[in-house]
Amino acid sequence: GVVVVMRLLYISRVVETPRPARSIPSQGDFPVDVVVKSDVVVKRATATAWDSRNCVVIGLAVGYPVSHFRQFIGSLRATGYPGHIIIGIGENPPPGVVEYLTKRNVVVKTVKFTKCTFTNYTTNTGQLSSFNQKQKCAVGYPDYKIQWGRFPLAADWLRDCKGCTEGVMLSDVRDAYFQRDPFAAVVTPHPVMVFEEHPMLTTEYWLVGYIVKQCKGINLGKRPMLCSGSTMGTRDGILGYIEAMRKEFDAWLSVEKCRFDIIGDDQSIHDYLFYEGKLPGAVMIPYRTGSIHIVGGPADKIFRAAIEDAKKIGKDEGWVNNQRFYGTDDKWEQWLDPKFNLTDENGYITNFDGTPSPQIHQFDRFGRPFERWLNRKVQGWNDKLDSA
Repeated sequence: GVVVVMRLLYISRVVETPRPARSIPSQGDFPVDVVVKSDVVVKRATATAWDSRNCVVIGLAVGYPVSHFRQFIGSLRATGYPGHIIIGIGENPPPGVVEYLTKRNVVVKTVKFTKCTFTNYTTNTGQLSSFNQKQKCAVGYPDYKIQWGRFPLAADWLRDCKGCTEGVMLSDVRDAYFQRDPFAAVVTPHPVMVFEEHPMLTTEYWLVGYIVKQCKGINLGKRPMLCSGSTMGTRDGILGYIEAMRKEFDAWLSVEKCRFDIIGDDQSIHDYLFYEGKLPGAVMIPYRTGSIHIVGGPADKIFRAAIEDAKKIGKDEGWVNNQRFYGTDDKWEQWLDPKFNLTDENGYITNFDGTPSPQIHQFDRFGRPFERWLNRKVQGWNDKLDSA
């Protein structure tokens, strides 16, 4: 099948044959900005604002192996989430995918691909780009590269779901998993909820700052980076959000300087629309306080710091990927040094109030040292579901 890369990868990783895990001797001094002090008071919910039975999680995951679904779907169902899940897959999915999704009560949507009809993407020098031949487009939305096309596809699937009357989450699949029911954790629902990334990432980053400046002539300044990979809201709110995104897609395609030959500019548009007040009812959820914890910034720093420490003893990134960040194999749940103030005693990544963050997004930035913890958890979650 065609593997759709839904987000820009901020790091690359060397994958080697697994060897017995050992502890990395030292990780040295760590940049202080990883530990964020917050005065945000998280209110405890006395009643669930949304009934999760009427909520839905929607994602596109074309070409992914069943292991990705065991992680994403298995972790979500293991939280006790009883609601709807809609996942788009390709026409020829890898072995076991349809069977697994069916077993976990997932509505499967088959995404068919067709020849892309918009082929005027240009490079930063104004030349026609090879991206025009490489892009993938879905039937029904041939003008949109699939990273854009996933939005109207999600709207179609949401409209088809008559029981999806309350909360909606649009989510990346490959680099996300769940630790709590994301809808039960929402105290006050809003039509659209957009989520801050770590404060070290702002709209000055090229993916938003440069792209928006070139297309719109607007300098967004230094504002919190908002992730377009995971968004929540009400049914009507999310439909309105997708319509606003789609209108902006069309606007960008109509202007030569806005035709970027990249796969991540849905985030550029997402941030532009919010900060320019073009998403009615949208509310920004501060970093590490809501249902979605985008952990990519700190994760990448922790991984990079481990690589730098490894270089001091003559090792490289591949070696780091076969070690532990912290602790010992018999205490495998303690995978990260408590000094980072990022996990609890069981290894769950937490919000500032100490509770496990409902969804973790961009966890892959930690590299393979974290995946050992996650893989054992995923196995346990699925075993528990299978024995229920």
